[in-house]
Amino acid sequence: MTATPPHDLPPTPGGYTQPTPGAAPVPVGPAGTAGTAAARTPAPARPGTLGALSLALSLVAVVGATLLSAITGFAAAEGAMRNAVALSPAGLENLTEQQLLALLAPVRGLVLWAEIGFWAGTLLGVAALALGIVAIATRRGRGAGIAGVAIAAAAPFLYSTAVGLAIVAGMSLAAV
Repeated sequence: MTATPPHDLPPTPGGYTQPTPGAAPVPVGPAGTAGTAAARTPAPARPGTLGALSLALSLVAVVGATLLSAITGFAAAEGAMRNAVALSPAGLENLTEQQLLALLAPVRGLVLWAEIGFWAGTLLGVAALALGIVAIATRRGRGAGIAGVAIAAAAPFLYSTAVGLAIVAGMSLAAV
């Protein structure tokens, strides 16, 4: 008759047992005990800095990029719409392609800043997503990594909604 291994897990074939679920199997000693004391000690806790970094990057990406692009998008839309109303009060359908492109010339700096916000948010969001996945897989800040991945995954929807509403608000304000 064999002694019961720790945690009441049955021994596996070949004289090995698994001290805890998910742990590596250890050989069963002569008295039915599982390995040595060193084999039963848990691994040292890993720092959660990777998950925290993922969370921080995702928050900077969604908040920073959205604010930068929404504010500059609002101002660019307002400026372009004011130029359009001044150029053609009857409507934009009467303008040529060259005239339509010329509407953005006075606000090109604002459009550039909105684009910088978009690309910076994309870069930070992809980095946050990758770091969060690694943090989850390696158990280095799993909770923060999950939050970082969730925020980075939701960021494109939050960004497009906020910037779209800011552009529509800028156009509406200029049309009044």
